[in-house]
Amino acid sequence: MRISTNMQFDRHLQSLMNTSGRLDKANERLLSGDKFATAGEDPFGMSQKMGLTTNIELYQQYTTNGNLLQSTLSHEETVLSSINDNLLSTTTLLQKIQNGAMSDGDLQDLGHELEMRQAELYDLMNSKDPQGEYLFSGNQTQTQPFAKDANGRYVFQGDAGVRSVQVSPSVSIQASDSGHTIFETAATRRTASPLTGNNNISILVSDQGAYDTYYKNNYDTSSTASNSFIFNTIAGTPDTYEITDSGGTVLKSGEYVAGEALDFNGLSITVDVATGGSQSFQMDSPTNDNILNSLSDIIAVLKDPSSLSGDELQQAVADVQTHMSHTRDQVGTALWQTGARMNTLDSVLASNGSLEESNTEARAAVSEIDMYQAITDLYKEQNALSVAQQTFGKLQQQSLFDYLR
Repeated sequence: MRISTNMQFDRHLQSLMNTSGRLDKANERLLSGDKFATAGEDPFGMSQKMGLTTNIELYQQYTTNGNLLQSTLSHEETVLSSINDNLLSTTTLLQKIQNGAMSDGDLQDLGHELEMRQAELYDLMNSKDPQGEYLFSGNQTQTQPFAKDANGRYVFQGDAGVRSVQVSPSVSIQASDSGHTIFETAATRRTASPLTGNNNISILVSDQGAYDTYYKNNYDTSSTASNSFIFNTIAGTPDTYEITDSGGTVLKSGEYVAGEALDFNGLSITVDVATGGSQSFQMDSPTNDNILNSLSDIIAVLKDPSSLSGDELQQAVADVQTHMSHTRDQVGTALWQTGARMNTLDSVLASNGSLEESNTEARAAVSEIDMYQAITDLYKEQNALSVAQQTFGKLQQQSLFDYLR
C-alpha cells in the first residue's frame, strides 16, 4: 500500500490534534479540580457526586435554619429573663405594703412606680424577634399579642400555635412560645367566699399553699354545688361546730366560740351566729388571666387608698402576689424549655457540621482529582505534544526534493 504525502500529513495532523486535546483536558482538570465534567465521562461517578452534593446542600440549609433559630431562641431567652427580673422587682415593691404601715401618699407613689413596671412588662410581652416577628403571638406573627380593649383590660390577640424549624432530616425544634400558654393561663389567686345571704361568716386565705393544694384536689368543675360547704353550730357543753360538704359528710369539727377564727385547709373562718345556726361558703370558681390585669387592679387601689380597708388592701396585695408567683412559675418553665431547645440545637448543628464534612470528603474522593497526579498528567501531555510537534516537523522534510538537496 502506497502512503501519499497528503495521507501522511493528515495522519500526523490528527495525531497532533488528539495530543493537544488530551493536553487541554489535562489542563482543564487541573484548573477545575474535577475528575470528570459530564455524566458521559463517568456515569456512576456523576450519580454519586450529584447525590452527595444534594446532601451537602441540605445540611448547609439546615445550618442556615439552625443559625436563624439560634438567634431567635437567644432573643427569647433574653426577653424571658427580663420579664422574670421585672416580676421579681415588682414583687419586692408589693412586699413594702405588707412589711409596714404606709401613708396614703406612700401608697400612691408606689402605685405610680408599679405603673412604670407594668409599662415595661407590657413592652416585653410584645417583643419581636430579630426577623421583626412578634415572639409571643403564636402563629399570628404580625399581630401584636397583647393590647388594651375598650374596657381598659389587657387581652391576648394571638393564638396558641407554635412554630417549628427543621434543623436536620429528622429533628424539628420549636422556635416560639405562645403568650397564651405563658401568660394567659397563669392561675389567679384561688379564694373562697360566703354564699349569698350568709352575712355572719368571714373567709380569708391564711395559707395559700395549703388552700391551693386542697382546691386543686377537691374543686369540682362539673358541679358548682359540690364546691359549697356548711358551717353548722351545735348547742352543748361545750358548744361545737361541724363543717360538712354538700353531701353532708363531716370534714372538720370542734369546739365552737362565736367570733373566734379557726383553720380549715388553709382558710381562716370566723363565724358569729347563735348556737344552732349555720352559715354556708364556697370555693370560688377558678380563673386564669395575664398579670397585666392584676397589676392594673392593684394600681387602681393604690392610687385611691381610701377605697379599701387595711385588711382589704392586704387581700388585694395577696391577690396580685399570688398571681405573680404563678406567672413567674410559667415564665420559668418557658425559660427552661428555651434553654433546653438551645442545647439540643447546639448538638444538632455540631452533628450537621460533621455529616456535611463527611459528605464533602466522600464527594471529593469520588469526583475530585489527585493534584499530584493531575500535574504529572499535564506534564506528560505537554511532553507528548512537544515530541509529536518535533516528529511532525521531521517527517514533513522526507520528500524527494528534500533528499536531492
